[in-house]
Amino acid sequence: MNNLLKLLERFHFVILFIILFTISSVLYFNTTYYQKARLNQLTLGVSGFFDSYFSSWSSYFNLQTSNTKLFKENVNLKNRLAYLQQKLKMTADTVEELKTAEVLYRYMPATVVSNAVNQQNNFILIDAGEQDSVMAGMGVICDRGVVGVVVSSAEHFSSVISLLNTDLVVSAKHKKSGVFGSLSWNGIDYRKVKLLDIPLHINLAVGDTIVTSGFSAMFPPDIPLGSIVDFYKKDGRFFDITVELFADFKSLDKVYVVNSIRRKELNKMLEAAEK
Repeated sequence: MNNLLKLLERFHFVILFIILFTISSVLYFNTTYYQKARLNQLTLGVSGFFDSYFSSWSSYFNLQTSNTKLFKENVNLKNRLAYLQQKLKMTADTVEELKTAEVLYRYMPATVVSNAVNQQNNFILIDAGEQDSVMAGMGVICDRGVVGVVVSSAEHFSSVISLLNTDLVVSAKHKKSGVFGSLSWNGIDYRKVKLLDIPLHINLAVGDTIVTSGFSAMFPPDIPLGSIVDFYKKDGRFFDITVELFADFKSLDKVYVVNSIRRKELNKMLEAAEK
């Protein structure tokens, strides 16, 4: 008890100051609307700062969830676009025929699990497999072009032969002229591929776009592949064309597996024609 009294005696001026300051502050901020508004403004500023700070961190941690949601929405939009494009191409005479129009391509989402670009024969592993109806022979694309072709599938994963694989050849065409040729990688620069079999009478220019031809069941027509950066006469009949890819294979993440509804039928007819 004596110690408490000595403590109060020693700091009585400080304690008195705190009490009087508290009373005067309460009286001041409750006197007029102006003082209340100023206090409220200060409070909002402080709370707003901390809310903004914690909100930015929350947004950062929720970024992956938001990206996944946007990716799924993009898949739905791609499927819807394929549906509308197919109907626009049809020449049906009645509305009923348009309603029964068949969609030729559907897209399934997948994420790249592993990838390589520094070998001659590169492969990509994606997290979609037989359980997702992914099968060998299906094409794989990304937002900026062709990625490769599924070569084998397990229950939850699939192996994709990359466009950066010297064994893969894709049917591609010069967009302006519509003339098609064979596009493949020469194993040198992961950003560039070669387009062959384009005749010398075709008017080419640096910057021209190369797209898929649609002549195989793996890819829809007119998917952008890249642009011409160089070309020269390989022999007396064809050009040797260097194409810079639109897709960056070193940053592949989200991809789409292309399911051609008529894939089996078309492959069967192509095999019969080759015999």
